[in-house]
Amino acid sequence: MLPFVSMRITILLLVAASLAACQMDEKGKIEPTAETQTATAEAKQEARELAKDVKEGAQEIAAEAEARAKQIQQSEAAQRVAAGAREAVEGVKQGAGEVVESAGEKIAREGREMQVEAAKKKEPAKTGTE
Repeated sequence: MLPFVSMRITILLLVAASLAACQMDEKGKIEPTAETQTATAEAKQEARELAKDVKEGAQEIAAEAEARAKQIQQSEAAQRVAAGAREAVEGVKQGAGEVVESAGEKIAREGREMQVEAAKKKEPAKTGTE
């Protein structure tokens, strides 16, 4: 579980840094800089790689569980254990998917919040003479 957490933190830091590097154009619209676009693309690629790693890990676990289940199919109790192992593998797959989905949602939420904050900071200060 630790690699998932450290990867999530890395992704969040990359996204936060990339969103902080926005600039305002002549019309007052906030646009990402070239560096920001590059960092965002890299963060997306890392998220894809993380999802691929999770999927591969789940497949390896599933293959190992299937192999072990075949070895112990001789008794009724062993068959119940094998069914539990398959169910556990499916739980791991589902949990891994939820972790990746949650990370994506958090990244999107943080990005929206940073855009709002950047827009607020870039608004010209109003004076009493207007």
